[in-house]
Amino acid sequence: MPASNSVKTDSDFNSVFETFRGWLHNRKLFRQCRQRLDACDKNEIARIARDVGLSSHDLREMAALGPDAAKQLLDRMDALHLDADALAKSEPSTMRDLQRLCSSCVSKKRCQRDLLLVPDDPMWRHYCPNADTLDALQSEAANAR
Repeated sequence: MPASNSVKTDSDFNSVFETFRGWLHNRKLFRQCRQRLDACDKNEIARIARDVGLSSHDLREMAALGPDAAKQLLDRMDALHLDADALAKSEPSTMRDLQRLCSSCVSKKRCQRDLLLVPDDPMWRHYCPNADTLDALQSEAANAR
């Protein structure tokens, strides 16, 4: 019995270690991206913001939130069988609006929990700032079929 406990403990440690290592890597990338953005002058920031369809203020806010700030949006779209890549190509401004709202959402932990435990539960519609748009996209997709 002690051998199996040792294997489980090693496996648990490795899992925690890999998660922490991934977190450190993401923090390093995030810090590098922030440093690059901070090194830009206001004209360059305005050009970048314009290129991605945001205001300079919104670009800075989104950059401050990190690269995974809208991860729940992609997970929710997947749960709803909506193609995020196709939407980004066909309606980039809609996708940016969805990402912007998701990035600044105050219900991220609840959303993540709901996505993990019961992704089909309609309760997310009560707190998600993108609920109306996602419902409309889902209706459009259903009508297109």
